[in-house]
Parts: sequence; C-alpha cells; structure tokens
Amino acid sequence: MTKNKLAGLTYDEWLGKPKREPAQIKDLKRYSNKLIAFLDVLGIKSLIDQHRDGNEYKAIDKIEKIRKIVETSAGIVKRSEDIDYLQLSDSFVFVCDPKTIILLIELLSTIQMRIITECQLLLRGAITVGDALIEDEGKFIVGPAYIKAYQLQENDAIYPRIIVDKSVIKQIKKSNSATVRYLQQDSDKEFFVDYINVNMQKESLNRQKIKSRLRREDIFNFLRNSFNDNYQKENHNICQKFGWTIQYYKKSEVWENG
Repeated sequence: MTKNKLAGLTYDEWLGKPKREPAQIKDLKRYSNKLIAFLDVLGIKSLIDQHRDGNEYKAIDKIEKIRKIVETSAGIVKRSEDIDYLQLSDSFVFVCDPKTIILLIELLSTIQMRIITECQLLLRGAITVGDALIEDEGKFIVGPAYIKAYQLQENDAIYPRIIVDKSVIKQIKKSNSATVRYLQQDSDKEFFVDYINVNMQKESLNRQKIKSRLRREDIFNFLRNSFNDNYQKENHNICQKFGWTIQYYKKSEVWENG
C-alpha cells in the first residue's frame, strides 16, 4: 500500500522525521575451495586399554608426544604457508589452499615418518578437495569436503596409508604438478602418499640412511613382532595393517634384508 503524501512528501517526511534506512543484511558465510586431510593414529584405543591402574601415564605421555610431533612439524610449515590444523582426540584435520598441495603432502609425510619412528604407531588418512568453511584459525571446520575426508579415511584407506581422493588426482594431473612423484598407486588402484620416497627426496636421504634410521629406532622388530603377535591371536584386521606396512617397506627397498 502506497503511503499517503502531503505536498509530495510522506507523512514522516512532512513531520521532519529522519528517513529510516533498510536494515543491513548480515554477510552470509560461504564455503570456499579447500584441501582437507584427515589423519587417524591407529592403536591409541588399545594403548589406553593396556595402561590403567597407575600406568596410565605411559599412554598419556605417548599421546602428548604425538601432539608435539604434529605441532612442531606443522609449525615449521606455517612459517611460509597457511596450513591450519585441528586435533580431535587421536585424529588430526589439516586445511589449506589447493595450491599448497606439495607442502601439505610433505608435512603429512614428515608426521607419518616421525610417528612410526618416534612412537611406534601407524596412521592412516585421506586427502580430498572441495567446499569447506574454516574459522578461528582452523578450530572450526565444517562442509562437505571435511565429511568426505573423514569417510575416505574411515572406509577406504583401510591400511596405514594416506590415500588421495580422485578429485585431488584430477587437479594434480590438470596442473601438471610435480606432486605426482610423491604418490604411489596401490594394488586396489588407490593413490596414496609415498612417505618413504617423500622423506628421501625432501631430506636428500638415500635408502641406506632410511634403513639405518628404521633399524636404530627398532622399527623392523616392532613391525615383525606386531604382525606375528596379532597373527597368533587371530586379530586379522590388525595383522593386515602391519603386513601392509612391511610389504610397503620391502617394495620401497628399505626393509632390513631388502
């Protein structure tokens, strides 16, 4: 309904009332295109169950050590690039711009190598790209890409590997990125981060030096004993994770007898 006018003015204008401006619409929050990596440290629940009744400090100390590994490794990268991360119990979420793919893979490879050598634990994860909203320096993450990264880690990674979603592979191939040299395709056609190769290239190490590091940290015995122990107990789901890692090391030519 049109307001009545007096001498061409509205009633409010005629009384000298200030013109009311329409209420400003608050800026809508929107998703943006992000790389999301979801990592899960395997064996934490078992670690907690094994250390109770006065021994819980052993589990707590190891969990704290994992947190410090991620914190220090991510801190070095954040000096040059904006990679945010969030810890969720025994899991970690990393978020960055898609153009930072190489640095993200190098960071995840460093973390994966350090966790097995310094904590004798395995991890698995997934990297995808898509819509996400990140706020409060990575402490708040929501969006389809975050959900997809979690589901890929939970359902498709299976073994102690960080798989790379097809959406990321397409983007890498389209940009002719050198990132391809950091990936390996498994027997089930999944691409995963070749963290042994990444660490060799990033730190200019040969296979012998990687072997020496693994031997020094007693990783060969850790993997072999864990495989045999779980095989004897018929823990097939756990057994295959150690078996996969042993085969990966053999294929990478860093196993002690390789």
